[in-house]
Amino acid sequence: MSKVSYDFSGERFVVTGASSGMGRAVASELASAGATVLVIARRKEKLAELEQEYPGHIVSGVLDVRDSDALFDAISSFVASYGKLSGAVHAAGIFSSTPLRAYDETEAKKIMDISFWAGIRLMQIVNKKKHSKDGCSSVLFSSVAATIGEKSNFAYSSAKIAMQAAVRAIAKEIYPRKNRINTISPGWVRTEMTRYEEEKSQVSGKFYDWHLLGIGEPEDVSGMVLFLLSDRAHWITGTNVVVDGGYLLGGIIKV
Repeated sequence: MSKVSYDFSGERFVVTGASSGMGRAVASELASAGATVLVIARRKEKLAELEQEYPGHIVSGVLDVRDSDALFDAISSFVASYGKLSGAVHAAGIFSSTPLRAYDETEAKKIMDISFWAGIRLMQIVNKKKHSKDGCSSVLFSSVAATIGEKSNFAYSSAKIAMQAAVRAIAKEIYPRKNRINTISPGWVRTEMTRYEEEKSQVSGKFYDWHLLGIGEPEDVSGMVLFLLSDRAHWITGTNVVVDGGYLLGGIIKV
C-alpha cells in the first residue's frame, strides 16, 4: 500500500526526541516532504546522521528538553534564521518501571519532567506569535497507557493522561490564531526504548496478542502525526488520536 504524500515545502517544524524511534520517523518524513526541521535531542551523533540523510532540511538542537532556557534559545535562533514555525511535535519521553512498592520520587519526577512538563514548555514557546505562524499545529505524544493505567508504571501513565488533559485546555487558549493542538496515543511500537523493555522480559505474550494488527513500527505512527500537522486536519483540535493496532479493544480470547 502506498503512503499518503504531503507537501511541506517552505514549512518549518520543531521535533523533540528526534534521535530515535517515533520522533526520528516524524522528523524524517517531514524532511522528505520538503520541510525544514529543528530536531532536538541529547545525542549529537544521531542528529548528525539526520543532517547527512536530509541535507538542507535538518537543523540540530543538541540539548536536554528539561532545560527551558536552552529550548527557548534554540527555537528563537531557528526562527530568526529560517522563519516562523508551522508546527511542533513533542516526542521526547522516557519509560521505566515505577511500582508503588518501590516508589522512587527522583525517577518519577524525571519521567514527568521529560514526558509532560517539557512538552508544556515547548507549547508555551511555540505558540508565541513571534515564533509561529497563525494556524500552527502541534502534536504531543501520549500513550494507550493513559487509558489503561499500566501496572507498575504509574508515573508514565500519569504523565500521558496529564498530557491529554493539558492539550484539551490549551486548545481553548490558542484557537483565536487558528492554532491547533492534539495528542496521539500509540500502542506498543518497536523502538530503542521498547526493545530494552522486551529484553528485560517485562512484556508478556498476552500483551502481544492484544495488538490485533501486530506490534507497530515508528512509521505506523508518524503518518498520523503528519496528517495532524497538515492542513487536511484543519478542523481537528483538542483531541486524542489512538494508533494502537487494536490494543485497546482488549485482545482476543483464544480457545
